[in-house]
Amino acid sequence: MEKVRFYNLPTKTLSAKAIKDWVVKLANHYEVQIDNFAVNFINKEQMLEMNQKHLNHDTHTDILTFDYGNHHVINAELFVSEYMCSLNAEENAQTIENEMLRLISHGFLHTLGFSDKKLYQKILMTEQEDFCLTMFHVKQ
Repeated sequence: MEKVRFYNLPTKTLSAKAIKDWVVKLANHYEVQIDNFAVNFINKEQMLEMNQKHLNHDTHTDILTFDYGNHHVINAELFVSEYMCSLNAEENAQTIENEMLRLISHGFLHTLGFSDKKLYQKILMTEQEDFCLTMFHVKQ
């Protein structure tokens, strides 16, 4: 079984293989094992439904991370809103691909125990996301 999987990957400019290789590189850097890392790209309505069902929120969000691991072994499902990814990209003057990578790294970092509830945590999370993005763009 493949340990890193993508469902409904919306981009044509980034290959699933390149993203998988990057996630494995991140796991090596953070010294964690990957048991299962599934990233699902879903539409606006699906995300709202999941937000209502799992978080009792009546709002949209860009990513939901379901972490079943233990910060040493990653076992997680991520659900990324294509709609919110596009809005975030526009708002932050980023490409959709870069925003998609940021969201994947955000979910990945949550599986390592990073949080973004408080301001200082958000700052650290953003720094780590930036680092992850840099790692994607580094050629081996």
